[in-house]
Amino acid sequence: MSSPSPSARVLEDLITDLQIERRKLAQLVTSLQVLLPQWHESEGQAERVDAAALRLQSLYTGVERCFTQVVRVFNGGPPQGQDWHRRLLERMALETEQRPALLDSQTREGLAELLRFRHVVRHLYAYELRADQVHRLLLQATELWPRLEGQLLGFEAWLRELIGA
Repeated sequence: MSSPSPSARVLEDLITDLQIERRKLAQLVTSLQVLLPQWHESEGQAERVDAAALRLQSLYTGVERCFTQVVRVFNGGPPQGQDWHRRLLERMALETEQRPALLDSQTREGLAELLRFRHVVRHLYAYELRADQVHRLLLQATELWPRLEGQLLGFEAWLRELIGA
């Protein structure tokens, strides 16, 4: 039995919230791209690693905020339990009775790596971060963004179709 569809007002609010979050994410990705040209300079390397790690953590947190907004509207809230972050990400790549998949599997896999890294950043001291790992994820995130942004835009378009806007 399928749940009732959200009202047009709720869907319009979701579109607005996703647009706001997407713009913030785009600014964050730009700030990540700024770090790339000087990455291999020795002066300020530790600060660049710290800045990139914090921004990568923020990037995933912002993406997850989009997912949480979607599941609040269509599922009543995010999954429960200790591994809810991973399960939420997996669900965004699945079509349900209420909505299409928001992500394709390639984007989900890229985001899964950022989710794992966010956990590392939250549980290590900054000086324990490896510059090569942060650089690899920095490159990956900036390459992943256009694909992710396109999928977010596609979901917003689906929402507009759903409300007939």
